[in-house]
Amino acid sequence: MKNFICLGIVWGISVSGLVANASYSLVSDKACLEISDDRLSLSQSTVLYTTSQPVILEVNGETLSGRYKTVTPKDGQVICSAKLTSQNGSVFEVEDIFSKDIAGHFLLDREVSVVKAKREDRYFNSYFGLCNTLVNKAEENEYFVPGIWYKDNQCLRAGSLASDYTDNYFYFREDRLPLPVVSAKVQSTRLSVDLMHVGANPVSFYGENGVGRIVDERMQFGSLGFVQAKGQSIMFVFPGIEGEKSYTGRFPHNRTKGFSYRSHPVKKGIEHAYQLRFGFNEVADFPDMVDKVWEQSWNQYNPRVQKVDINDAYRASIEVLDAYLLNLNGAPGWPFSIYLPNGLARAYNYQMGFIGFQLSNAYFLLRNGLENNREEYVEDGCSVIDFWVENSQMENGLLRTWADAYVDRKHTWRDYETSMRVTAGGMEGLMGAWSVMKKYGRERPRWLQYCRRYADWLGANQNADGSFYLSYDWKTGAPIRKSPYTTSNIIRFLIELYVVTGDEDYFATAMKAGEFCYREVHEAYRYVGGVVDNPNVKDRESGQLAIYAFLALYDMTGDEKWKAAALQAARYTETFMFSYQVPMSLGDYLTDFPPSATVIGQTLIATGHSGIDNGMAFSSFQYYRLYLLTGDKHWLDVARVIQNNTLSIMDLQGRMGYKYRGLLTECFNPQANRGHSVRQQLPWNQASILEPMHRFKDAFGLIDIDEIEKLPMEERQQRIKNYAETQGLIRE
Repeated sequence: MKNFICLGIVWGISVSGLVANASYSLVSDKACLEISDDRLSLSQSTVLYTTSQPVILEVNGETLSGRYKTVTPKDGQVICSAKLTSQNGSVFEVEDIFSKDIAGHFLLDREVSVVKAKREDRYFNSYFGLCNTLVNKAEENEYFVPGIWYKDNQCLRAGSLASDYTDNYFYFREDRLPLPVVSAKVQSTRLSVDLMHVGANPVSFYGENGVGRIVDERMQFGSLGFVQAKGQSIMFVFPGIEGEKSYTGRFPHNRTKGFSYRSHPVKKGIEHAYQLRFGFNEVADFPDMVDKVWEQSWNQYNPRVQKVDINDAYRASIEVLDAYLLNLNGAPGWPFSIYLPNGLARAYNYQMGFIGFQLSNAYFLLRNGLENNREEYVEDGCSVIDFWVENSQMENGLLRTWADAYVDRKHTWRDYETSMRVTAGGMEGLMGAWSVMKKYGRERPRWLQYCRRYADWLGANQNADGSFYLSYDWKTGAPIRKSPYTTSNIIRFLIELYVVTGDEDYFATAMKAGEFCYREVHEAYRYVGGVVDNPNVKDRESGQLAIYAFLALYDMTGDEKWKAAALQAARYTETFMFSYQVPMSLGDYLTDFPPSATVIGQTLIATGHSGIDNGMAFSSFQYYRLYLLTGDKHWLDVARVIQNNTLSIMDLQGRMGYKYRGLLTECFNPQANRGHSVRQQLPWNQASILEPMHRFKDAFGLIDIDEIEKLPMEERQQRIKNYAETQGLIRE
């Protein structure tokens, strides 16, 4: 590791002792890039990022660094060249072309050519970085690395990328990032610096895995990140080395730190070229930095919508619900998972919400039956809901949330804690089912009473600050996990119940919970705990649930602060969504990822790993709402990507050999073993597709955004206003 440490030391050299040479400047808005043969300097106001070694290669463990041989201005660009020679005699020529880009930013086009290759030199990497020598500790910065690092390293599991500020190196493979960009801001300044790989096409091959060094020219992905050594450097490495933390494999001898090395071979004709964009943004605070950096990067990549027949996806999903519903000795429901591609049910155990979504799926099935005169669907859906209403609620109103069903004996309830996340999903499904049954003249007062009794328990057990704990013991009502950050999860249910009943107590409970979330989630930028089987870490699902909570509160109050909170949560959440294409591995014929599908729209689940799924499908309706509320077309673009691309992993065309076209895999990898999945579907997968469709239908009478967009804007605005007043529900 001596060579890598030397890089940090080189970039930490003071510029005051440099020999004055001819230099050329590019100016973009208020930012200035100064280029000379032995110095690059990026500055704006009092912020300076610099390097005295513009060209750095690592060759066979040897660091080659040097100045430019020529620096030539031409047609608004500055063209630089360098030649570096290794100890073994391999010769590398480097051409760097600098130019202006968007406001405050510059482009670097770099190409490295191997002019002479010596057999003793096996591998090489190239580096680009700029250092702020006035920053000495990571704690002085706020960081934005999509899906990995938000503001600080709080609420990350040990071993997670960016979880340890004693590390010197924070290199992240770009195929792990939803967009290949990193950014940082010194807390005391209003300028953030960012670095993005433009035109990234992170190609890799089957077998590219593990922490050992791999040398192969097929790897065309880079790494972005930061180095802290005699200052703070923002960095790009090509091909992409990852460390000191990595998810590519286990380090030997139980070490928790190390590097996963990826390099190109030293040979003539190697393809080693990339384009980077770097520069400054003036920002008000950390959320503003996320806004600007993400949207600039999104606009650069302009994610493509892969159009799907939404109505066909709806029909295929209902078919799956019909096919797999089974009544086992009086306990009806859907299997916890279904093997793919053969479609065999693995086990019939039922979780109310979150992973299991039993009550929501029952609502979707019975609603289809009501709307299409399929009485068997109505009866089947009602049987699932009746099972929960009759068996799961304790005398005090608290809920049991996970049951095991058996062919030969009565069901049993798991000794599994009752969490806000699980109950919220179940209760919202039940609210929809009660409402649609009432609409068709089929009153189910016991269903509503079930919801009210649980809401009453919530009101009686709300903490003084407005929060709820993450989970409780259903036998005693005592809290188990006392993290309060999943309080947002239950708010939309309480608002829906208030709309239906008019009971001000439910509204008061929701508002008190909302005020807590505004302080401790929104203002603290702390979206934590939504993935309850991976609790108390920053995750995507906490962002989604915050959007739902804050929009519901905005609907009831009209207070702009709730809309602002929803918008911030929406921005945070979308930064977990892959918004550029990561191709499947070359030579991999075992991938579960459909060849016709796209990674764009699939989403990282949480920090601490790089598993992705179609979970953003749940939120297309809310992003479309934000478009109508703000007029900002970006939210429309996001909504269309979510609605279509998340469905592209279904087998609608019948090309994947799934037993039913509506099946889809639960989770897969976008990096090592790209596209390999758990090869199972869980009930939440169907719910993620169907839930937003029903909200679109309640609001607009249509489920496809592209069809809704054909309606006059005035009509769309009126319809969404009507929806907001009722949450799409029938009043009691």
